[in-house]
Amino acid sequence: MRVPKIHEGEYRFCLIMWEHEPVSSLELVRLCQEKLGWKRTTTYTVIKRLGDRGVLKLENGVVTALISKEEAESAEI
Repeated sequence: MRVPKIHEGEYRFCLIMWEHEPVSSLELVRLCQEKLGWKRTTTYTVIKRLGDRGVLKLENGVVTALISKEEAESAEI
């Protein structure tokens, strides 16, 4: 399986997601605001973008990764 490209800002988001998953989207918004200084809309945009690319899934308000941190890192090497 080919791992989708994850850009730098998205990767910082993913680090938070991987650390806390499974995590509610509301909690992820709070964490991204606290750690990255992002607004709610920015977080939801990144969730949608990464969901469309198959990096994560949002189901019933819960975000879970479809790609592990190790898979993402090995794809960048």
